Amino acid sequence: MAGEEPIIPEDEAKRRPWRKGLIAGLLLLACGLVVFTVSEVSGRSTIVSGLAGSISALFGPEKDDSLRLVAVYSKDVTESTFINGARMAISEVNAHGGVLGREVKLELVPESGFTEETALETTVAKTLKLSGKVADTKNLLGVIGHEWSDTAVTASSIYGRNDIVYVATHATAQSLTNHGFQTVFALQPDNSSNAQMMANYALRQGMKRFIVLSDKSDYGKECASFFSAAVTSNGADLVYRGYLSSGTKSMDQLLMFILDNSLFKRTDFDAFFVVSSSIPETVEFIKRARYLGLDGPILGMEYMFSASIEKDVGKKDMRGVTGVSLYDRDALSERALKFVGDFRETYQHVPDLDAALGYDAVTLMRDATERAGTLDPQKRSDTMKVARYKNPFVGVTGPIAFDRNGLITDTEIFIVRHDGEEFRTVGTYEIPASWDNVGSDDQPNATDDMNSPPDPSPPVQEKTGQ
Repeated sequence: MAGEEPIIPEDEAKRRPWRKGLIAGLLLLACGLVVFTVSEVSGRSTIVSGLAGSISALFGPEKDDSLRLVAVYSKDVTESTFINGARMAISEVNAHGGVLGREVKLELVPESGFTEETALETTVAKTLKLSGKVADTKNLLGVIGHEWSDTAVTASSIYGRNDIVYVATHATAQSLTNHGFQTVFALQPDNSSNAQMMANYALRQGMKRFIVLSDKSDYGKECASFFSAAVTSNGADLVYRGYLSSGTKSMDQLLMFILDNSLFKRTDFDAFFVVSSSIPETVEFIKRARYLGLDGPILGMEYMFSASIEKDVGKKDMRGVTGVSLYDRDALSERALKFVGDFRETYQHVPDLDAALGYDAVTLMRDATERAGTLDPQKRSDTMKVARYKNPFVGVTGPIAFDRNGLITDTEIFIVRHDGEEFRTVGTYEIPASWDNVGSDDQPNATDDMNSPPDPSPPVQEKTGQ
């Protein structure tokens, strides 16, 4: 089983020391003869040195006993704060004895997500091939990452069927945890919960008229449908629902249509809701919208709280950009404050949600394995699920608990808004632990029919807000 040591029969184990002794004696005798012969000629030191190195290698460590934790990340970003957060956690884990006394090594695997230029079938095929190779990793402790729901859901089928503990750090699709895979976990709430929280916040701010834009990925369409359902069911108006790109129209052409059309005027909407699986596409929309004078609120999902987006757009133009976060950077525990300080010192900027997720995913793997006292994936998975009843895991994002399907629950989620300098927390919501039916058959499914969005999920509980 992945991550465990091979079992050696008892009689075979008893014979191995005797065999090693015999081999050692023969090799030493051969070495002596060769050294004697060579010394009679020339170049004795070079050959002796080579023989000594060969013998040293033979009787050195038989194998690398370290555990491997694979992190699958997007190769489309210049700097992955997710990987930086994971690296920090790995260093701390090894500084405190590793996992079950064994060193942990972080294996980095880049991936590409779904784009308008790439067919979904191609993305699925590539992900199956990639995750199959990951599943063959020797001494595999687990897998974290996959930055798109399309790739995470696909890869989860490989990891689930091979009993590999997989913590999906970015995927928010409802389908991720409803396949019955016992070793698959979602570290973020699903799209339905996140979209409803954003809708609740927007409505409380007096926003009543929305332009909803998405890409054509399952993630984009699902989020847009849930947000649209949540706002319209509470009396708001959907002024326009469209796509960020259509293959023939540029971002500027989309924005020119919004500014100059016969259906609605610039004063007829209060905010954009924009969702895309592509960070570059999101960056382009924000930059071009601001350039053309559209300076109102731009609402989005969890990916908006991103150092990459902030860096590429520029802080000034980020003003009013709002997203959902599992991580509250404004109210931190002592442990989280240390994480922020260490991250800032190492990378010269404050951590974003991705960095916190990378850090927590690694420490969660360590803590669950240490509690279970074994590398057995089923026992570790059960340990992660039952923890919420008595002693939940705690990360820099706060308490981490999962329902029986592996979806994070009983947690606080935050609305973060950029003020032109940095993101600030402006609302707090709770997802109660009683939501064990999330992802079951009686939950709404996203639809591509923009005129018939699904019914919203049961309301999340607002804790604070402004």
